[in-house]
Amino acid sequence: NTNAPTENNPSTLLPSVIFEPINPQMTLQTWLSDQIMHYYVRRNDNQIDGYDFANGQGYYDNYWRTTYAAMSNINDMISAAEAEGLDAYVAAGKIFKAYYNAQISELWIDAPSSQAGLGTDNTNPAYDNQQAIYTQVLADLKEANTLLAGSTGFVAGGDVLFGGDVERWQKLANSLRLRYLLRLSNRSEVNAASEISTIVGDASTYPIITSNADAAFYDFSGVSPNISSFSNQAITTFSGMSMSKRIQDVYETYDDPRVDYFFRFPEDDTNYPDHEGVPNGITREAAQSWNGNGDANTSLLTTRFVENPGALDYMIISHAEVQFILAEATMNGWISGTPAQEYFESGIAGNLDYWGLPMPAGFLERADVAWDGTMERMIEQKWIAMFMNNSLEMWGTHKRTGLPNLVPGPLATTVTNGLVPTRVFYPVLEQSVNSSNYQSASSSIGGDNITAKHWYQ
Repeated sequence: NTNAPTENNPSTLLPSVIFEPINPQMTLQTWLSDQIMHYYVRRNDNQIDGYDFANGQGYYDNYWRTTYAAMSNINDMISAAEAEGLDAYVAAGKIFKAYYNAQISELWIDAPSSQAGLGTDNTNPAYDNQQAIYTQVLADLKEANTLLAGSTGFVAGGDVLFGGDVERWQKLANSLRLRYLLRLSNRSEVNAASEISTIVGDASTYPIITSNADAAFYDFSGVSPNISSFSNQAITTFSGMSMSKRIQDVYETYDDPRVDYFFRFPEDDTNYPDHEGVPNGITREAAQSWNGNGDANTSLLTTRFVENPGALDYMIISHAEVQFILAEATMNGWISGTPAQEYFESGIAGNLDYWGLPMPAGFLERADVAWDGTMERMIEQKWIAMFMNNSLEMWGTHKRTGLPNLVPGPLATTVTNGLVPTRVFYPVLEQSVNSSNYQSASSSIGGDNITAKHWYQ
């Protein structure tokens, strides 16, 4: 084929490495983790809300397929960049390889990693266990920071994430490392306390995200094809997406300004003048007829991101999340110098600022918002801040801490005996074409079920 390239070009591979898995992942959040984390209820399609995860197989399979395709591009990009001495592209590849491996492990626990993305060199990759996956994730992120510090930058172009800003790539690498160190902190062999202390204590070597200007997100232009899958939905889709009762109770307790930003008031404002949520995990019939008419008498999800498709971006890791990580690390005594309360309040303020919402007068002093030194209060505010800011990662926080307290509805409890799911099923095609390795991995985690324990739990 005289029109096909014969050599890999790091600058043309980098955009696909960054962009291709984003929309499958956003779709997965919209259908899966947003409901698991009780942000809203898809009343007309409530199988996943009832933990009937087999019904959502297409969403998981698509994310598996696109992410492993990106892994193949990452391997090609790293090889080409190493040959040309382009350390920044090698580092970017390692960062996204770490990020995608961590997400895959959050969804499936054990998965192909060390042998993944090799194309025809290995069409039946073995599965790595979660400990091995996360060990490599942390190593890749640490090495990426070092490579970036000594690199000549993204001289060949192609950086659609940060426009060639090397320091922002470093901040991404180190902030992700903080996330995953905290995720694994229950495992003594990770030595999370010492590693987090080293990062936070040496800002010149390990810069991290310290403001919304540093946050790592892909900025959708809003013009197709550079538009999020969420914003690309038909307006009519939102008629069946109601606020959850769980988040309504939290929002209303202290009159949070984010409630009006993300949710619309019921159409029947005479009988229902305030926001109205729907319980998660109830039958479709009950959800559709909630308050007599779910469409008219509940708070539906905003359509602002469809009307203005450039307003919603894909968040990799936010300033608010980093602040909550530092708050928890301080509470645990791993770092010092800045009070945990200061990080906590900065996380709340950062999230409001990210959405362009002013801080209400006295908001941080309100009884149910004010810092009280408890993990429950801190994680609850983190949960609120993670809505539309990567709920898949909030699911990981919940698996580690059991917070915030989420009570599965009656429909869901018939599937999991009252447990919140921890993972999804392996792709159907994978079970067929890589059967032996699938069977081995499934057996090692106690069966391909949605409540299997993660290594870090």
